[in-house]
Amino acid sequence: MEHIYFGFVDNAVLVLGMYCSYSSVEFWLERWSAGVKCNPLIAGAISGGIGNTASDFLGWALQGQFFWASLVALGCLLGMLIIPVAQLIKSRLFLIS
Repeated sequence: MEHIYFGFVDNAVLVLGMYCSYSSVEFWLERWSAGVKCNPLIAGAISGGIGNTASDFLGWALQGQFFWASLVALGCLLGMLIIPVAQLIKSRLFLIS
Protein backbone atom coordinates (compact mmCIF):
# COMPACT_ATOMS: atom_id res chain seq x y z
CA MET A 1 0.00 0.00 0.00
CA GLU A 2 2.86 2.39 0.74
CA HIS A 3 4.01 2.13 -2.89
CA ILE A 4 0.59 3.29 -4.08
CA TYR A 5 0.76 6.13 -1.56
CA PHE A 6 4.24 7.10 -2.79
CA GLY A 7 3.14 6.99 -6.44
CA PHE A 8 0.09 9.13 -5.77
CA VAL A 9 1.99 11.78 -3.79
CA ASP A 10 4.85 11.74 -6.29
CA ASN A 11 2.72 12.38 -9.36
CA ALA A 12 0.10 14.60 -7.73
CA VAL A 13 2.74 17.01 -6.42
CA LEU A 14 4.66 16.85 -9.71
CA VAL A 15 1.62 17.67 -11.84
CA LEU A 16 0.46 20.41 -9.49
CA GLY A 17 3.94 21.92 -9.23
CA MET A 18 4.50 21.83 -12.97
CA TYR A 19 1.11 23.35 -13.68
CA CYS A 20 1.45 26.14 -11.13
CA SER A 21 5.06 27.05 -11.81
CA TYR A 22 5.02 26.85 -15.61
CA SER A 23 1.69 28.63 -15.99
CA SER A 24 2.84 31.53 -13.83
CA VAL A 25 6.43 32.00 -15.01
CA GLU A 26 5.57 34.93 -17.27
CA PHE A 27 3.48 36.59 -14.55
CA TRP A 28 6.31 36.46 -12.00
CA LEU A 29 8.95 37.54 -14.51
CA GLU A 30 6.89 40.58 -15.52
CA ARG A 31 6.13 41.44 -11.92
CA TRP A 32 9.59 41.07 -10.35
CA SER A 33 12.04 41.69 -13.18
CA ALA A 34 12.47 44.57 -15.55
CA GLY A 35 11.96 43.16 -19.03
CA VAL A 36 13.75 39.83 -18.51
CA LYS A 37 12.78 37.35 -21.21
CA CYS A 38 12.63 33.68 -20.37
CA ASN A 39 13.06 30.84 -22.83
CA PRO A 40 9.90 28.69 -22.44
CA LEU A 41 11.91 25.48 -22.97
CA ILE A 42 14.29 26.32 -20.14
CA ALA A 43 11.43 27.49 -17.90
CA GLY A 44 9.61 24.22 -18.55
CA ALA A 45 12.73 22.14 -17.86
CA ILE A 46 13.44 23.99 -14.61
CA SER A 47 9.78 23.80 -13.55
CA GLY A 48 9.69 20.09 -14.28
CA GLY A 49 12.94 19.48 -12.42
CA ILE A 50 11.87 21.42 -9.34
CA GLY A 51 8.44 19.80 -9.37
CA ASN A 52 9.98 16.34 -9.69
CA THR A 53 12.45 17.06 -6.88
CA ALA A 54 9.68 18.26 -4.57
CA SER A 55 7.35 15.39 -5.41
CA ASP A 56 10.03 12.72 -4.98
CA PHE A 57 11.14 14.27 -1.68
CA LEU A 58 7.58 14.44 -0.36
CA GLY A 59 6.81 10.93 -1.53
CA TRP A 60 9.64 9.57 0.63
CA ALA A 61 9.35 12.07 3.51
CA LEU A 62 5.64 11.44 4.06
CA GLN A 63 6.51 7.80 4.62
CA GLY A 64 9.00 8.80 7.32
CA GLN A 65 12.00 7.99 5.13
CA PHE A 66 13.83 11.30 5.57
CA PHE A 67 17.30 9.93 4.84
CA TRP A 68 16.16 8.46 1.51
CA ALA A 69 14.11 11.56 0.77
CA SER A 70 17.22 13.72 1.15
CA LEU A 71 19.35 11.46 -1.06
CA VAL A 72 16.69 11.30 -3.76
CA ALA A 73 16.25 15.10 -3.68
CA LEU A 74 20.02 15.57 -4.01
CA GLY A 75 20.07 13.18 -6.96
CA CYS A 76 17.19 15.04 -8.59
CA LEU A 77 18.95 18.39 -8.17
CA LEU A 78 22.19 16.97 -9.58
CA GLY A 79 20.21 15.63 -12.52
CA MET A 80 19.09 19.18 -13.29
CA LEU A 81 22.70 20.04 -14.19
CA ILE A 82 21.84 18.64 -17.61
CA ILE A 83 19.85 21.83 -18.31
CA PRO A 84 22.81 24.22 -18.65
CA VAL A 85 24.90 21.51 -20.33
CA ALA A 86 22.16 20.91 -22.92
CA GLN A 87 21.80 24.66 -23.46
CA LEU A 88 25.55 25.01 -23.96
CA ILE A 89 25.60 22.16 -26.49
CA LYS A 90 22.58 23.63 -28.27
CA SER A 91 24.17 27.08 -28.47
CA ARG A 92 27.45 25.67 -29.78
CA LEU A 93 25.80 23.42 -32.37
CA PHE A 94 23.28 25.91 -33.64
CA LEU A 95 25.15 29.13 -32.76
CA ILE A 96 22.21 30.35 -30.69
CA SER A 97 22.72 32.39 -27.55
